[in-house]
Amino acid sequence: MKDATTEHTIIGKLRPGEFSEGYLAEKARKEYENGTASFKIDASKSALIIVDMIEEFTKPRYCPCWVPEATKQIPKIQELISTCRKLNVPLIYTCYAFHPTFVDMNPYFRNGWTPLDRFDDFDGPPLCTKESIDPAIKPQYGKDIIIEKPSYGAFTNTTLDYVLKNLGVDTVIICGTMTNYCCGTTARDAHARGYKVVFGLDINSTDDPAIQEAELKTLRRGFALVLTKDEIIEALGGAGKYAAQSQKDASREVMLVS
Repeated sequence: MKDATTEHTIIGKLRPGEFSEGYLAEKARKEYENGTASFKIDASKSALIIVDMIEEFTKPRYCPCWVPEATKQIPKIQELISTCRKLNVPLIYTCYAFHPTFVDMNPYFRNGWTPLDRFDDFDGPPLCTKESIDPAIKPQYGKDIIIEKPSYGAFTNTTLDYVLKNLGVDTVIICGTMTNYCCGTTARDAHARGYKVVFGLDINSTDDPAIQEAELKTLRRGFALVLTKDEIIEALGGAGKYAAQSQKDASREVMLVS
């Protein structure tokens, strides 16, 4: 029998003292690339959070906040939104909508403490002073929930946790921009509060492909079930390997009745 510490593969369970550097490095690599959370998706207990798909990020060439990949992903996000509406999965939009003096803004943003917070190359009107969700995916006002947030995370100093609890939600599906800032922070905060986190592989965007992949690897290994838009839609419909058994049973009952 070959030694698992040199083969870097699991052969049964290892005992204290048998965990080599090589074994642990290979284990981490596999989990970053292919790890899968064990929970399943139940549409009746899920909510879709659409993070910061606002014109400052989606309107081509408008300002330095534009994330071209976010614009490209709008059709996929539209499809997921449409599916959620049909299945009565609650929709929660996040946005920035600050007071004109920015007195309600995270001090990092307001004071330009990091490179991302500075807009030295922008000569235009004040940004993010009103809700500007992209018209292609506008909310149904009065029905959908809109969370105005002061910082990256959708839970930070907002009512989002109350909203989810009052809706009976235990699973959040996250899409939007940017993957490694607002979306990733929201995923981590949801994880910290005990929610099951589903993170869209091809419906979260950022401005650097290498950073996108690195963030997805981190989320995949320790924070979320990372799936494509198609896999999420399939599971919400009660099909595929990521759907909860209760969801599959409900789907079969609907088919039998129809």
